[in-house]
Amino acid sequence: MHQPSAFINLLSLITLEYSIAILIMESYLNWDDLKYFLAVSRTGSIRAAAIHLEVNHATVSRRINSFEKSLGQRLFERSHKGYTKTLMGNQIFADACHLEERLNTVQRKIAGKDSSLRGELRVTMPDVIAQDLLMPWFAEFCRDHPEIEMEIIDSTKAFNLANREADVAFRLCNEPPEHLIGRKLANVHRACYISASSKEKMLDEKWLAGQSWIGWNDKMRRPAGKIAKEYPKLASKHKIVSATLQASACREGMGVAVLPCFIGDSDALLVRIPPFISESKYDLWVLRHPDLRDSLKVQTFVSFMSKKLLDNTGLIEGKVLQE
Repeated sequence: MHQPSAFINLLSLITLEYSIAILIMESYLNWDDLKYFLAVSRTGSIRAAAIHLEVNHATVSRRINSFEKSLGQRLFERSHKGYTKTLMGNQIFADACHLEERLNTVQRKIAGKDSSLRGELRVTMPDVIAQDLLMPWFAEFCRDHPEIEMEIIDSTKAFNLANREADVAFRLCNEPPEHLIGRKLANVHRACYISASSKEKMLDEKWLAGQSWIGWNDKMRRPAGKIAKEYPKLASKHKIVSATLQASACREGMGVAVLPCFIGDSDALLVRIPPFISESKYDLWVLRHPDLRDSLKVQTFVSFMSKKLLDNTGLIEGKVLQE
C-alpha cells in the first residue's frame, strides 16, 4: 500500500500503544475527522462542538457519521442528553488526545523558531480588558509592525495555549497555570462610580444612601468585600452582567456601579462616590507557552504591551483620579 510521506513523517514523531496514526494511514482519514471527534467528545453534543469549531452543526454530524462508517465502529451513543462515547470511542479519544498533544508540540516548536515580524498573532483576553484598556496599544503595535495580522479573541474562557488556541493571553487571575510563562503587570483595582451629573448630590449622605447598586445577576445583586461594607444601606436594582454595559448604564444615571478603575477613573462622565476608595480584585498577567519564548513576533509583542501596561499601573491600580 502506498504510504504518503506526510504520514511517514508523522509516525517518526509519534509512537502510540494503540496507534491512531496507523488508523489514519490505513483508512486515509483526514486529521479534521479527529478534530471533529475530539470536539464532540469534549462538549458532549453536536451543537456545542459546532459552536466550538465555528461550523454548521450539520457539518459536524456528517463528519462524525462518516468517521464511524470508515472505522466500522460506533463511537458515540446518542440520547436526549447528548453524545456519550462508547468503549471504542474512549479508546480512540485517549490516543487522539495524545496525537493532538504531540502535533501541537511540533507546531509550537516550529512557531517558537520564527524570527520574522510577519504573519498571524493570536491574542486572548476578557472583553473589558480589550475594549477599555488594551485596544489603543494593539492599534499602535499594528502600525509599528504592519506585516503582523492580529487575531483578537475577547473571551473570559481560559484558552489552551498548549493547543495554540492563542499565542499570548492577558488574564485576570491570582495564580496563573504553572505550565505557562509570563509576568504579573499590575493589580487591577475596582471602585464605586455614579454618573458625573450627580457629582454635587452625592456629597449629601442621605441622598447617597437612597441610591441603588447596579447588580450583575440573581446570585450577585450586591458587591462583596471592603467596598460593600462602606455602603451598607444601598439597595440593589437592575441586573447587567457586562462591565462595559454597567458603565454605560451608570453614565445614564441608572445607579451605582462597581467598575475597574481603568474604566471609571478615565471617564469624565463617571465619578467615584465617597469615601472614594478602591480595592484590589485580580492580578493582571501576560502569559505565553514556553515553546514560544524564542519567537521574535511573540517576544516583540509581549515586550511592547508589558511596557505600556507598566507605564499605566497607576490607572489600573486606582491611583490616578480625575482632576
